[in-house]
Amino acid sequence: MNTLRYWSRLARLFHHYRKGSSVLSYLPVRMWVELTSYCNYRCIMCPNKDLHKDQKGYMEWDLYQKIIDESKHFVFDINLAHRGESLLHPQIVEMIEYAKQSHLFTRLHTNGSLLTEKLASQIISSGLDRISFSFDGYDKETYEKIRKGGDFHKTLNNILRFLELKKQAQSKLPRTAIEVIDFNQEHSSSQARENFKDQFKDLPLDDFVMKEMHNWAGEIQKKKESQKYSVCPFPWNALIIYWDGAVLPCTQDFFGTYVVGNAQKSSLREIWNSPRMVDLRKNLAAQNIQSFQTCSQCDRVWRKGFLGIPKQYIWKFISKKMP
Repeated sequence: MNTLRYWSRLARLFHHYRKGSSVLSYLPVRMWVELTSYCNYRCIMCPNKDLHKDQKGYMEWDLYQKIIDESKHFVFDINLAHRGESLLHPQIVEMIEYAKQSHLFTRLHTNGSLLTEKLASQIISSGLDRISFSFDGYDKETYEKIRKGGDFHKTLNNILRFLELKKQAQSKLPRTAIEVIDFNQEHSSSQARENFKDQFKDLPLDDFVMKEMHNWAGEIQKKKESQKYSVCPFPWNALIIYWDGAVLPCTQDFFGTYVVGNAQKSSLREIWNSPRMVDLRKNLAAQNIQSFQTCSQCDRVWRKGFLGIPKQYIWKFISKKMP
């Protein structure tokens, strides 16, 4: 994206976010598209294992194509994952390629357990911009205690082989990250962490990210980070689309308690300023969140921030590393 356009759109977004505008004159800059809500793991911190069977499915190609064709005109980046494991989708490679053909910065988040050598090679050559592997635990015992259903050695070898293939291809893309949730060191020692990281030496791993644990809007018990209310920025910059087309304003609403529209029935432009989106922005800005089930229980509105922006996002915006 053109640098001038990038900063112009961010300036407009920031202005309306700080002002608390409920009807927006611009369109979302980020999107999460859930290719599937199925997952082959039952992780201790993830509510996916509690999804009802009628909440599970795979996004059909026609819906995916509609979403990409609409969003390519206004989003900065698109995340091809949400509640499930995207590598389960039989058309994952084609979906990545279609997003890239539409000139979208495309991201994928995965547990890596299904990453065969063939699929790894296809993803490397697909044009994917960034892939992050969720890998909690630095040894077999810890990993398999947290990642129920996972195989530590098999998954680790999948990731290492992916990086070896990326190195052999002399490809800078996709930028690759290992993401680990911070469990306050209760499961692993610092030495175990260093021993784990040593396995990636001389391989093209771009980032090793320690992620803060969040509470999935009350699904997990967690203390507030701050006593000061911070307006959630999501309804001013992003949309989340479930596999069945349901559109939500926030990634934390795991069970879809506040649906603002459906991408199968309406355009994303229409949904962006739909009555439910407008009402949500109005109430968030007024700090009136008690009537919203997800918002009232979410720890994200109590994050430490600067000018209302969560600190973890500020540098990403400034450095153009939002993706």
